[in-house]
Amino acid sequence: MDLTSSQLPPPRLRAQNGVVEVPAYTDLKLHDICSGPDDPNREALDMNQPAGSPAFFAGNTKFLTRKLWGAAKKPNYFHHGKFTTMREAILAHSGEAQGSRNAFEALSANDRNAIIEFLKTLQVLPPGTRRLVVDENGRPRSWPPDAED
Repeated sequence: MDLTSSQLPPPRLRAQNGVVEVPAYTDLKLHDICSGPDDPNREALDMNQPAGSPAFFAGNTKFLTRKLWGAAKKPNYFHHGKFTTMREAILAHSGEAQGSRNAFEALSANDRNAIIEFLKTLQVLPPGTRRLVVDENGRPRSWPPDAED
């Protein structure tokens, strides 16, 4: 898909030196993020394998890294969407993501909260939005929050 096409609805991405950068905040790779066969976040079927094959029925612990771009508008987190908070999703990571989870847990409470607040800023604004800071309904709001009347 040509992300610079004028046929796409605005806002459109612009190429710089022939390259369109998409700030998706993902590596677009499969990662094993579960702790093993008993991990509750493991899927019973591996949809990445041929249907009906032994590998298909062996289950799946590898998932495509979800993009964080727009995460603020999607309150169903993790690959299965069972978590309602970003914090729950971060703390559910194991396997290849255990190091990132450990790093998050090692932060002070204030720094963990700052990470969550940053993730909430990664939103795709509705077409025509003139302000960069909006509430969950796309209405402009002041920043920082205590500056509001």
